[in-house]
Amino acid sequence: MSVDTGAEAMQIPRPLAPVTKPKGLGIFRTGHVSLFSPDPAASAEYAVSHLGFLPAGNDDEGRHYLAGHGPDAYSLVYSPGVSGLEAISYIVPDDAAFEEAASTLARAEVDVVRNEGTSRFRPGPTLSFRTPAGHPIELRVGHAPEVPVAASTRRPEAAPAPIASDHVVLRTVDMEGEIEYVKTKLGLMESSQIQLPDSSALMAFFRGSKLYHCMALARADVNGLHHVQFTVKDGAAVLETFESMTRSGVEVLWGPVRHGPGHNMAVYFRDHVGHIMEFSSEEMTILDDENYSPMHWSVTDPRSADEWGTFPPESFT
Repeated sequence: MSVDTGAEAMQIPRPLAPVTKPKGLGIFRTGHVSLFSPDPAASAEYAVSHLGFLPAGNDDEGRHYLAGHGPDAYSLVYSPGVSGLEAISYIVPDDAAFEEAASTLARAEVDVVRNEGTSRFRPGPTLSFRTPAGHPIELRVGHAPEVPVAASTRRPEAAPAPIASDHVVLRTVDMEGEIEYVKTKLGLMESSQIQLPDSSALMAFFRGSKLYHCMALARADVNGLHHVQFTVKDGAAVLETFESMTRSGVEVLWGPVRHGPGHNMAVYFRDHVGHIMEFSSEEMTILDDENYSPMHWSVTDPRSADEWGTFPPESFT
C-alpha cells in the first residue's frame, strides 16, 4: 500500500473566518449607564464608599461620574431626577461604524438626537433615541477590545471593585414587539430566552459581540428599568463583594447565585436611590455565532434562576 506524501494529500488548514462584524447598528458592548437620583452627589458618595466605584468628576449640569476599575473613563453616571434610567450608552468601535449607525437610523426613520458637543465627559458625538417601549439608548465611539473588558483587566486588590458595565435588564410590556425591534433595528443577536409554559418569552437575552448579553428584556406590567449590571473580575470577587457589602450595610437582595442563562455568578443589591444593581462575573462568551443556537429555558426549570437552587425574593421580581 503506497502513501501519497505530495502536497495534494496534505491536510491544508482552511483560513480562519474573519472576525464577526457587529450587525445592525454595530453595537459592540455597553459603555456606561446613566441613572436619575434626587441627590446625585450623595448617590455618588455611596457608590464610592460602599460599592467600590471611583470618583471621576462632575459637570455643570449636576451629573456625577463614576469609574470602574477598567479602561473606561466612567461606567456609572447619576443625573438630577427622581429615579430610573436616563440612558444606556452603547459603544460602536470607530467613527465609520458611528456614521453607518447614523445612516441606518435615518433610513429607518427613527427619531434621533445627534449631539456633536465635546467636553471632558463627552469626547465625541452621540446618537440618542428610544425604543418603542421608551427605553433610552445612546450610541458613541469607545473602547472595543477583542476580549471582554474584565478579562483584559488586572484583578483589583479591593472588594467590591466593579470593572465595567456589561448589561442592563429592562422591564417591557410588549415583549414580542420589543424583541423584534432589538433584533432587527438594533441588530443585537439573541443568546437565549426563559420561557413561560406557553413558550412565550418571560426574559430574552441579547448580545452585541462575544459577551452573552449587553441587554435583556423582562416581561412586565410597566416599561422601565429592572436592574443594571457591572462586572467584577472573577467568582472569588463575587464572594468578596457579598462579604464586604454584608459588613457595610448594603441591602443585598439575592445571591451569590449562579444563573443558567449566561452561567454568570452574581449578587444583587440596591444603590443609594433604591435601584437594583448586579455585580457578576464569569459570564459566558460566544465565539462562533454561526454555530450557536439560542437556548430556551423553561421558567419551571429552577436552574434558569440559580443553578444552586435559590430563588429571588418577591421584591426582586
